[in-house]
Amino acid sequence: MAQQYFYDKQIRRYIQQFIRLFSGFSVQMGKNDNDLPIYQQVPVRYGDINRMAAHITRENSENIVNTVPFISCYVTSLDMFAERRTYQDHVDKVQVNEKKYDEVTGKYTEELGNQYTVERHAPVPYMLVMNCDIWTSNTDQKLQLMEQILVLFNPTLDIRTNDSPVDWTSLSMVELTNTSWSTRSVGSSVDDIIDVATLTFNIPIYISPPAKLKQQKLIHTIISELYNLDDQDLDNFKDKEPFNTETLKYTIVTYENKKVNYENGNLQILNKNGSPLDDDGLTLEWDKVLLPFGVLRNGISQLRLRKSTDINDNDNDIVGRLDAHPSDPSLLTVDIDTSTLPTNTLTAIDANVDPSKNYPGDGSVPSAVTGQRYIILNNTPINAVWTNVVAKKYDIIEYNGSAWIVSFDSSTISESHYVTNVSSSDQLEWNGKEWVNSYEGIYNAGFWRIYL
Repeated sequence: MAQQYFYDKQIRRYIQQFIRLFSGFSVQMGKNDNDLPIYQQVPVRYGDINRMAAHITRENSENIVNTVPFISCYVTSLDMFAERRTYQDHVDKVQVNEKKYDEVTGKYTEELGNQYTVERHAPVPYMLVMNCDIWTSNTDQKLQLMEQILVLFNPTLDIRTNDSPVDWTSLSMVELTNTSWSTRSVGSSVDDIIDVATLTFNIPIYISPPAKLKQQKLIHTIISELYNLDDQDLDNFKDKEPFNTETLKYTIVTYENKKVNYENGNLQILNKNGSPLDDDGLTLEWDKVLLPFGVLRNGISQLRLRKSTDINDNDNDIVGRLDAHPSDPSLLTVDIDTSTLPTNTLTAIDANVDPSKNYPGDGSVPSAVTGQRYIILNNTPINAVWTNVVAKKYDIIEYNGSAWIVSFDSSTISESHYVTNVSSSDQLEWNGKEWVNSYEGIYNAGFWRIYL
């Protein structure tokens, strides 16, 4: 199979950083008319001065002399560095979170964006050997440049090829290993006024293969069904035979088994024991709980409360939109979609009333009008204001135009019923024992969902 092409300019970056080490140096070139020193910045070039390079520098003419001083850098060798070799099949994984990019403004925000896993494969070590030629026309120029350069290497100088936080090979060093003071003693013509000093450097580098980049998908809900099997069911399971899961118990597991409490339009996060505190005794806050999964989007993020006793039954989920609470970080405000509430089975009531304390026309309860309906929170007293109706706690009584009658006898009804309380806009549920809010209360792990 052909090797897939890739080129990350890794060796090129090492060479560029090496060349940058020698940029910015200057030499003094005499004094001006005001007796002030004149400084000339020394240029840096890449390439050894072979015959072709010399011709290019001299514009293909033997009558032009190179302008000095200047510095040239070039590679002399690239050898395997076996002492730094690691296990070739080694793979290191690192997780990276990026900031969210705003397409409208074209800027990154402080919100959490995409998450990635980077698989970094073992890099291959090499020793890059480079020469630095210092071209000067006199000894004074050479001394100036050598003094500025040599003081930097004692004997090494660190370089960084990039600023990527996941590149484990970006940092290297440059080590001065040898100096050649002059080339004039090596067969140079006495007529050639240019002198070259050569510095030799070792740079241990790594060449890395391409990394694998995987985008992490956010997990909003984790459900694990753990069945309790008897011996026969276990044998069937091992033999890949079907078994009846409907009669089996199972455990529901969600994020850290946390619960929620919905009450008065607010959603509170609770630990697995039903407490609003974390392991350190601090109040649980929603922004910290949701951070691993994403960012709350006011008016968009969705809450689902599962009314069914079956974890897999979402037909009767109560749905609402979430907003951050204006003052309490432990709460989220919920706007319930009333269309997802259970269907009312009873005609709406006007209010809840304690007949032992209040009565029609007393100022807190309106005068009796045909069709008025109340859930009573105590047994009715036998008196004329309630037309001597005999009703018990949690019954629904109704005024028919001449007398109060029992419309809902709580003592004889065990099945669930739903009714809306007009005064509070709450939907109430008869659970066979008492009236409760149809969707308020504590929801155990697995029976609530947040879709960010």
